[in-house]
Amino acid sequence: MAGFQYFSHIDPSDAYLQVQVDAASQPPLFLLLDKGHSGVERMRSVARQYVYWPNIDEEVAILVRSCDECASVAKTDRKTNLESWPAPTKPWQKLHLDFAGPMDGNFFLILVDSYTKWPEVVRTEKITTPETLRILRGMFARYGNPETLVTDNGTQLTSSGFEAFGNARSIIHLKTALYHPQSNGLAERSTPCRSAPGGKSPGDLMFGRPIRTALELLRPPTTFQKQLGCAQEQQFNRKHGTKARSYHPQDLVWAKVYSANKWIWQYGMIIECIGSVMYNVWLPSKQSLIRSQCNQLRNRLTSLGTLNRALFETDRNFFV
Repeated sequence: MAGFQYFSHIDPSDAYLQVQVDAASQPPLFLLLDKGHSGVERMRSVARQYVYWPNIDEEVAILVRSCDECASVAKTDRKTNLESWPAPTKPWQKLHLDFAGPMDGNFFLILVDSYTKWPEVVRTEKITTPETLRILRGMFARYGNPETLVTDNGTQLTSSGFEAFGNARSIIHLKTALYHPQSNGLAERSTPCRSAPGGKSPGDLMFGRPIRTALELLRPPTTFQKQLGCAQEQQFNRKHGTKARSYHPQDLVWAKVYSANKWIWQYGMIIECIGSVMYNVWLPSKQSLIRSQCNQLRNRLTSLGTLNRALFETDRNFFV
C-alpha cells in the first residue's frame, strides 16, 4: 500500500503492529483520529496502536488545540496561581459585599471589611436595589464611605441606581467574574469569628479598643475620676450665678412634676441620693417615686413641718 510500511513494535507490556505513514498520507488519518474529539491523551493512545511517524505526539497535540470541536468539550485547565487582592492599609477602606439565602423566607446582606475582617450582617426580605441601598446608607452613615466595594454581578449590584450611588460617594466598584465566587471569597466564606491581622479581634481593629462583653464582668468595674476645675463647669457657674446645694434622705422638698410639656410643683420627700445631683423623691399625692435633678427641687419650708413629716412616715416605711 503506497506510503505505508508495516513493522512490529515491541513494548515491554504489550506488542502491536504499527503502520509507518508518510507525510502525504497523514492528513486523512488526522481526520480519522480526531473524529471522536477525545482529547490529546486519548488520541495519542489510539494513534500509537495503529500508526507512527516522527513527532506524532507533538502533531496530535497541535491538532487537538486547533480543533474547535475538541476545544468545546475540553476539560478546564489547571488552576492558575492564586492572586490575592491588594492588602488595604486601614479599616473600612475596602469592603466585600454579598447576599446569603433565602433562609426561612429571608436573605442576609453580608458586608466584610477587608482590613479588620469586621462583618456587618443585615436580615432583609428583599434584595432589590432600593433595599440594598437603604441598608448601605445606614452602614455608611455610621462608619463612613469606603474607598472600594467588591461585589459579584447580581442585578441589584450592577443597576444604574447602584452605580450612581457609588459614583456620588467616589466609591470604586469592583465586580468579580460571573460564577466565580472565589474572587469575592471574603464575603462568601465570612464568619464573625475570623481573626484580624496581629491576632487581634475584628472589633479591636475596627474601633481601636476592645469591645466590652460579658467576660468583662470578671474584672473589677471601671472607676471614674471627677475632673476638678473643668473649664465648662466654671463658665456655666459664672454665667448662671449658681450656688451649690444638696439634700439628704427625709428632707422635705418641692419637686417639679411634668405632664404634657408643662410642670407644677408638688411636695415630696428625699428618699436617697443618686450621684452628686440626682435624687429619688417620693410623691405621696401620686404614690410614686420619681427621679429629679437638683435644679428640679427646692426646699419645702413650713411651720407644719413636723406634722407634714409625720404624714410621710407611713409612705416611707414602704422603702425600709
